[in-house]
Amino acid sequence: MTKRRRDREEAAEALDALEGDGQALLSIDGLWCPSCAAATEQVIQRTPGVTEAGVSFATSTAVVRWDPRQLRLRELARRVARLGYRLGPPLSAAETLARIDRHVERLGIRLAIAAFFGMWTLVLSLVLYIDSGGVAASATGWWIACVAGALAVPVLLFVGLPILLAGWRTLRTGVPGMDTLIGLGVTAAVGLSVWQLSQGSSHVYFDTATMLVGLLTLGRFIETRTLRHATQAIDALKDTLPETAQRLDAAGQSVSVAAETVASGERIRVAAGQRVPLDGIVLEGASRLDRSVLTGESLPAPVASGDYVEAGCVNLASALTLVVDKPVGGRRIDRIGARIAEAAGAKGDTQRLADRVARFIVPVALGLATMTLLGSLAVGFPLEEALLRAVSVLVIACPCAVGIAVPVAYVAAASQAARRGILFRHPAALESMAGIHALMFDKTGTLTEGQLAVDEVHLRGETSLTSDEVLALAAQAEQDVEHVIARALQTAGVPSPSGQASAPQRFERGVRLDASEHGTVLVGSADFLESQGVTCKSEAADEAAPAIRVGVEVAVAGFWVATLWLKDRLRDDAVEAVARLRRGGIECAIVSGDAAPPSLAVARQLGLPDSRVYANCSPEGKAAIVRATRGGVAFVGDGINDGPALAEATVGIAVREAAGPAMTAASVAIAEGGVTRVADAVDAARRAYGVMRQNLVFAVIYNAVGLSLAAFGMIPPVVAVIAMAASSLTVTANASRLAGEG
Repeated sequence: MTKRRRDREEAAEALDALEGDGQALLSIDGLWCPSCAAATEQVIQRTPGVTEAGVSFATSTAVVRWDPRQLRLRELARRVARLGYRLGPPLSAAETLARIDRHVERLGIRLAIAAFFGMWTLVLSLVLYIDSGGVAASATGWWIACVAGALAVPVLLFVGLPILLAGWRTLRTGVPGMDTLIGLGVTAAVGLSVWQLSQGSSHVYFDTATMLVGLLTLGRFIETRTLRHATQAIDALKDTLPETAQRLDAAGQSVSVAAETVASGERIRVAAGQRVPLDGIVLEGASRLDRSVLTGESLPAPVASGDYVEAGCVNLASALTLVVDKPVGGRRIDRIGARIAEAAGAKGDTQRLADRVARFIVPVALGLATMTLLGSLAVGFPLEEALLRAVSVLVIACPCAVGIAVPVAYVAAASQAARRGILFRHPAALESMAGIHALMFDKTGTLTEGQLAVDEVHLRGETSLTSDEVLALAAQAEQDVEHVIARALQTAGVPSPSGQASAPQRFERGVRLDASEHGTVLVGSADFLESQGVTCKSEAADEAAPAIRVGVEVAVAGFWVATLWLKDRLRDDAVEAVARLRRGGIECAIVSGDAAPPSLAVARQLGLPDSRVYANCSPEGKAAIVRATRGGVAFVGDGINDGPALAEATVGIAVREAAGPAMTAASVAIAEGGVTRVADAVDAARRAYGVMRQNLVFAVIYNAVGLSLAAFGMIPPVVAVIAMAASSLTVTANASRLAGEG
């Protein structure tokens, strides 16, 4: 069995493994351009059984949803193969980079051939153009034209053949694009040249054909190299996002390791509040899971020993021990590719407009070229002149500039932002960020350091417990919880290893521990204690205190025994960042789950009015506030409880060290730096959006003017080639300004 056939069989088997899901992120090998991606998308969408499909040229991926009862992926792969591309399972970042490298290498070889042979074809053609009445009219000129044609053959066969094939495939599917126009232009130029030679004339246009092929290949080479740099930057940034697991050794001790190093059959521990990193079966523990990331269900689902748990779910109540069933790469969330599909398939309004313009230009150009040919013949022009005008129309109409107007600006801006620690997951995020007028911040961990510490233990009533004993009980209750307040209590108190009757139970705003020595321990907000039947009247925080203080109430055996005052500190760059945003016309607000006093204290330090503070917000409450705000709204957060608001916002922004679910819901990730990076992201998005609009307007004007001039014979094919290349270079140069800013 040959290697190619073996690879096809392996890809087919991998596709079979995805059959039952009905949705998947698939890789597409061989895409040349956005037109190729559009044609492939059309073929997939027209396949019976497919309910939804989107193809991204930038990532060479397809997001497909289908009815497993009507369609097998092997049939879909066969349909795509007829276009000349290969459908396969999703690739890892390393595999994607390797494929891009191979493509760059092939394009480099073709570009070298096009440059070498095309240069000599152009030199010989220039001799004929310059001395059209002397050498060109002689027998020597005819032989020079023949040699020019012979030198063009390697370019046309080795370099141009893939373009011609891609043009034919896209035309056949009813989505003609750039390759179709270039293919028609090359065919017309070569056909006209051969006809001229057969008539004994040296007026040939082999140089036009080689320039078209060479310039398009150069554009593909540059574009692919740019995509590689962007992929490297984004991949490097993704490595900073949390993707770890707590692996248990033979002695039952947990060690934090990269999730990808955990194999099937090994045991892991998932603490309350953590996202499940791997698919597995519950060995020990009972809890409730938030499965909304996979199913969209808002109600928590109970799990116990023997139940199957999938990666991406959030453990809400108590710690669980799992035996891993599916490692990284085989998890359901990997197969569905939820996060990657969202990033790859999303397109902003400007990109959608550019796609429509490019698709509109192609049939218009074909129709105009035909009308130019027939009209020129009708008014008495010779066939040669009429063909020249038609060829010029096809060449000048090439939608290269339109096709790359938005992507090159996005890639340049996203790459520059990534170097500063800002990841725009897709063009739509960048465009939406440019249009926001309101920005809402979570408080703890976003505007503040998020590293709380116990500042004071205020004992209540007639309790016999000491401050150290209260801290120890609070730490024991919070021992399996991953939260900023829980970590502060765990650090402040030393839990006793004895006397615990059951595992702590986690609720929305507190935790409950049934301990045999002291009875039931409640730790949380005053509302939580009241809901558990404990009378609690919390004193307001000292608003004049220099530190931001948060109160945590503690009850033991049904009695309110203490308030634990925790302090946090405003991030050093928060004041200046918020001031920059407000100077830019963005209305800022705080939407926090914390109580009003500490939230108001932060707002006053930032110069925000009290009316822009929303305190005591539940996760659903945060999302409701975002939803009720008109216009473009960005939400900045870091916690699990910020997930609904991040998803609801026009742009969700996850700050450094954010929880896994927050990173999943956000469309912009801050991997380095503090609040200043949020202001930087807004500035970068606004600059990029301006360049996108400039590029698109220029590309449309270029095509409109160029088509008109070519139709009236004012632009010969050679000039049309130069104009086409100049338009693409102008768009790229304009976008490159973004890469140089910082």
